[in-house]
Amino acid sequence: MKGPSEIQTYRAASHVELDMGRTIETFENGIDSMKLHTIALLFIYLTAIAGIGISQTLPADSEPVLQGSASYSLPQSAIEAGIDGTVMVAIRVGETGKPEGAVVISGPAWPCDAKPVKALQELSSTISEAMMKLRFTPAMKGGKPIAKNVGLRVELKNPLLAPEIDPATGKTKYKQISGGVLNGKAVDLPKPEYPAEARADRETGAVSIQILIDEAGKVIRAGAVSGAPSLQLAAREAACGSKFSPTTLGGEPVKVSGVITYNFVP
Repeated sequence: MKGPSEIQTYRAASHVELDMGRTIETFENGIDSMKLHTIALLFIYLTAIAGIGISQTLPADSEPVLQGSASYSLPQSAIEAGIDGTVMVAIRVGETGKPEGAVVISGPAWPCDAKPVKALQELSSTISEAMMKLRFTPAMKGGKPIAKNVGLRVELKNPLLAPEIDPATGKTKYKQISGGVLNGKAVDLPKPEYPAEARADRETGAVSIQILIDEAGKVIRAGAVSGAPSLQLAAREAACGSKFSPTTLGGEPVKVSGVITYNFVP
């Protein structure tokens, strides 16, 4: 069984740039009055035509736009490994609207006590293959199609992780709340190690990790949602080592989802 996923496209606004030239002709002296009159009328007529041309504008600059709908199904290996969450994919859209390359730049999430290397590799490969089959209306600049990067967000839905529904009430049997940014709520917040290669390449900045905390305050799932790819794994490992106080709602313990953000400074 495969889980369907939702795909959303992100486009940035762009500025319209027009570069239109005009040619001005000069007339030599020494023309008799009749010829001058005829030429003057012709000049006025040509100017009117030129004015019409100048009033026309080039198509507005635009970003790539996904044509039709798109879907992606989780591989069985990813389902069995408990992989889900949000995956961001960077796609290079060519002048014809066909993708020239696609790579996962963040996500997904998986259990903290697992290392599903092969499942993650298959997930990345199949997502890239699916993205390469998409078609776009190409980006436009100055009236001409150009190659441009576009980001797509893929929401992975793992059928094994779907909440159980109580048939009597129609509601989920477990409770989970959103805690927002959780840095200040942690009882223990380990600092991530700075990967040597990332430090050598001077990769810096913030990395945000989406986590799920169980009823006892233990982080059980985590996945990067933003930040330099070379820093994400180290940040995720630190997030999995974080500890929180149990959270209750109406006297009952509940799971908590939220984000921990780490700032890497060399």
